Amino acid sequence: MNPLHLTNTGVKITSTIAYTPTTFQQTVDLMGTGRLKPQGNVTSQIILDDIVEKGFGALTNDKSQAKILVELSGEK
Repeated sequence: MNPLHLTNTGVKITSTIAYTPTTFQQTVDLMGTGRLKPQGNVTSQIILDDIVEKGFGALTNDKSQAKILVELSGEK
């Protein structure tokens, strides 16, 4: 990375953390009790062998993708 390139082009970089350890545990607890059902957020399921094309490629090129569940075994 060349920081001077960022300065010369006027690029603005913003970062954030999506959760804290406390909110992460609260989310896990809510999912465990069934009060939070994240299944609707999973837009695709793929196997690990397809992660580059159907995982990263889809997230990069298909704006309808939100979360892709990657199965570690050979079966979806």
